[in-house]
Amino acid sequence: MERKVLLTECMNRRVLALLEDEKVTEFHFGSSGEKKSCRLGEIYVGRVRKILPNIGGAFVEIANGEQCYFALDGKYTSVFTNKIGKKPLVIGDELLVQVEKEAVKTKQPVVTGNLNFTGQYVVLTSGNRTIGVSGKIHGARKEELQKLGQDYIDCDFGLIFRTNCVEAEETQIRAEIDKLAENYHRIVEYGKMRTCFSCLQSAPDPCVQALRDIYKKDLTEIIVEETVEDGALYKEVQTYLETEMPDELPLLRAYTDPSYPLVKCYNLEGAIREARQERVWMKSGAYLVIQPTEALTVIDVNSGKCLKKNSHFPEINREAAREAVRQIRLRNISGIIIIDFINMKSAEEKKELLAYLQLELKKDPNPGNVIGMTKLQLVEITRKKIRKTLEESLHG
Repeated sequence: MERKVLLTECMNRRVLALLEDEKVTEFHFGSSGEKKSCRLGEIYVGRVRKILPNIGGAFVEIANGEQCYFALDGKYTSVFTNKIGKKPLVIGDELLVQVEKEAVKTKQPVVTGNLNFTGQYVVLTSGNRTIGVSGKIHGARKEELQKLGQDYIDCDFGLIFRTNCVEAEETQIRAEIDKLAENYHRIVEYGKMRTCFSCLQSAPDPCVQALRDIYKKDLTEIIVEETVEDGALYKEVQTYLETEMPDELPLLRAYTDPSYPLVKCYNLEGAIREARQERVWMKSGAYLVIQPTEALTVIDVNSGKCLKKNSHFPEINREAAREAVRQIRLRNISGIIIIDFINMKSAEEKKELLAYLQLELKKDPNPGNVIGMTKLQLVEITRKKIRKTLEESLHG
């Protein structure tokens, strides 16, 4: 599989598009002007405004009038810059919090006291002090990383080895851990001296930051349109790669043809239009109907114009599973997802389809989980809510 990244401007927004075998699989939208709200990964000195024991949460203000939800799960010890009472958390306490989820629809942003510092290969966590390895890494490589992690077992942080560790050298991984640990300790010490609502760690533009979370395996190019914002986007990406991802800097390419911009060259506007349509046609003649609701998203598989006989329905269901996963990534659908495949007769067919669907979901950096199939043959999937959906990003 060949993978490439495009960064340009589309619909008056910065946009990153990930292509796999020349087909768009992900969109990440950036700024459309001045920054209006907090971004994922930013760290603030916040103040507790409300405590709601009945829902196990609190509201922490990180800027004047900007309150975020904070879960009271007790799994870690927060870093306080001003502690008032002896209880674990009281109104008026000031502490370090990190934006964990963006505001979605009527829901406010979510912050956590478990600070995460994410690199290409490793996530350093301040609260969860265990050593973990990505579920996509198996066998001997997993054991090697677990052994490497034991060298840090007595540190005041935990580590999660990311999927990109598969092909990374040990020296690269250790260097990144040292860099992240230094940043973590610097922010904790600096934060104790800062006033409330201070931003201790800002995040780059979302579409630039998305570079960090893209799998590096089979990545051949990072193409940036040099004419966007008079070259500002290209310089920002170049600086980000030099600072955060120096190993990927050789992949950076400047696109300089103003007469035929990247948006037209790769038909990005067409891909966005497709990702906003309710009906998605497949090569077999079958199609998907994708309908989001407030509580969940429903994907219905229809045989449509497919002229194949019943014996080919398992093949159509597999095609539908592949396309459904692509659309989930493209539209950034999350939460509860229900897929109504073409009915299957045997238990073996159902088992094979669920296994195939889970395999496809594992290709997603934000992997979904197949929960199972109901008696009505509805397949249940969950996918973690982190970013806004494509539709919300275009209007947000």
